[in-house]
Amino acid sequence: MSDCLRQVSDRSRATADESPPTCFVLLTRGYVMWYVCRSKAMHTGINESFMGFNFLKKNNNMATINNGVIGRASGKVGAVIASSWKSINYLKGLPKKRTKGMSEEQLIQQDRFLKISKFLMPITPILQVGFGLSKTEKMTPTNVALQLNIAQAVTGTYPNFSLDYSKIEISTGSYLNGGGMEAAVDNGILSIYWDTILNSLYKTKADDQVIILVYSPEKDEFMTAPTPPTRAAGTIDIVIPAHLLGGKGHVWIFFTDRKAEKVSKSTYLGEFDLA
Repeated sequence: MSDCLRQVSDRSRATADESPPTCFVLLTRGYVMWYVCRSKAMHTGINESFMGFNFLKKNNNMATINNGVIGRASGKVGAVIASSWKSINYLKGLPKKRTKGMSEEQLIQQDRFLKISKFLMPITPILQVGFGLSKTEKMTPTNVALQLNIAQAVTGTYPNFSLDYSKIEISTGSYLNGGGMEAAVDNGILSIYWDTILNSLYKTKADDQVIILVYSPEKDEFMTAPTPPTRAAGTIDIVIPAHLLGGKGHVWIFFTDRKAEKVSKSTYLGEFDLA
């Protein structure tokens, strides 16, 4: 665990100027390990950090700096933290220490957040493509995905929330998908089919990439095609690993051009017996 934290710290220092002024959760094998704030200079415990659950809300304690007398600043200075993201400089006050327990409403919101973040965080590279074209001036693609899916895919009542996999979206956009798409499993092979007809209005291309995601709830594992197939291929066969056989698999698909400048909304193809 110490090695993992060290890697997180190193990565935070390396990318502090590119990271958004938000917070995110790091996951290790499906468990929440640490709640890391936007600033490279602050790491707070999860119980303290979730008290406001403001990562999807406007932060009233944050100020921006256009051309300050000290120029560009970063790091912790007294009671504030200075940082920048997408050429915007920010000042954010340090959080106050918590003196009382969380309210029931805060506990409910925390549990909903943990439920969907546990699912989405391991597929961050896919979300960066699937939500990369969203309006993310103040949010990362991953946080856009969190905001969307926490509202529509988390079901049930506290403390027994669950995920409606049919409502989870792993991409959003107006690019044309694969028309009549379907999937089937036979003899340990997942086969997926889509239309190859090109559309001149949407300017679809034969070399468009097809992104496929498979999730096993029993093993809490994801699987993708080793190399994304193209739109022109029309089909792909994915060999199911032996340790996933016998369980269930949820399948999603979406389309993007080669430069990821056009993305389709993801389609949930259904739940299948991985036999």
